Amino acid sequence: MAGLLAASVWAQGPLVPPGVPGATMKTLVQVEPRTAITNAPFTISQSGSYYLVTNLTSTGNGVVIAASGVTLDLMGFAITGTGGAVDNGVQISGTAGAPLRDIAIRNGTLRNFSYGVRADFSQGGRLENLAVLSNLYYGIYLNGIGGTCNGNAIAHCSIVGNGYSGIYLLGTSGQCDGNRISDCAIQGNLNDGISFYAPSSGECNGNIVSGCSLAGNSLYGLSVNSTGGQCNGNIISRCAVVGNVSYGIYLLGTSGQCNGNLISDCTVNGNVGFGIVLSGPGGQCAGNAIVGCAVGENAGTGIRLNVAAGNRVENNRLYDFDGGTRYGIDCVSSTNNLIVRNSSGGQMYDFSMSSKDVYGPIVTNVGELATNGASAHPWANFSR
Repeated sequence: MAGLLAASVWAQGPLVPPGVPGATMKTLVQVEPRTAITNAPFTISQSGSYYLVTNLTSTGNGVVIAASGVTLDLMGFAITGTGGAVDNGVQISGTAGAPLRDIAIRNGTLRNFSYGVRADFSQGGRLENLAVLSNLYYGIYLNGIGGTCNGNAIAHCSIVGNGYSGIYLLGTSGQCDGNRISDCAIQGNLNDGISFYAPSSGECNGNIVSGCSLAGNSLYGLSVNSTGGQCNGNIISRCAVVGNVSYGIYLLGTSGQCNGNLISDCTVNGNVGFGIVLSGPGGQCAGNAIVGCAVGENAGTGIRLNVAAGNRVENNRLYDFDGGTRYGIDCVSSTNNLIVRNSSGGQMYDFSMSSKDVYGPIVTNVGELATNGASAHPWANFSR
């Protein structure tokens, strides 16, 4: 019996451990592979990921980024300046010959600096979920003077109460092209809500503004100004442009080109000046389109084409029922514009076209529309 039991017991391996057990815990660097920023001013000179651990106050620039491939997470904290005229909340310090690439700044507040974010020669950068408040000059400033500031994205930001424009794209003698501004609230800035400016043969081309609120700014809601340069092929869509102190949306081609831009599906309401203006004195403001917008209760004309040629104005709703003496659509010294399928009501003068423009018949009928004639014309404009 004992022999049977012994035969049924399995052989055991060696009881001596093979060596010291390996580490099973992660190091602090592995748990948090980022660099903490605990004081300001702070300069980032190497690629990597950086984050704030507390609110910071700075007597100079808050954070200077001097390397490509940097992510800066404010972690919900604020960097606050002392109101200096030359200090920036975050400074991206590229040069015209060596732009910085792949910079991301997100999740926090920048206030009381000269510029909230100043991006000198940034390519492919991302500004996300920022509150940029009460800075002396610009909220967010993209600078391409003599170089490039292209392909950057600004999304889900609140840009409020800055001393000049909320967002400013500058392409003087350079490029500020292919940038995107989306889903931002831009309010109460003391100049424009958003400005594109391309003087001296510069470019602000192919930029997109979508889903933004531009309200209560002290000049234009959004201006595209190509004085001496090019502001071509930009898109402005699904924006609410409300209660600004001058024009709602202004495209200006003085001594330059402001061509091939699209304004679509925007609400432009209650601005103290005109609603939407295309103007090209001494230059070009041609080949643009204003499509599907609701434009009303502005103090001046709803849509004005001034020395503008070859533009398309289609399927817009213009309204003004407060008893003013305004125009719905007014064409001044314009040529070859196509104006079709618009409706205008409540103005003293719904439509005033140039004899050199092309437009659908203006239907003023009341009651049931006829099934033939002008009221059934596929390009008819309606005056109510």
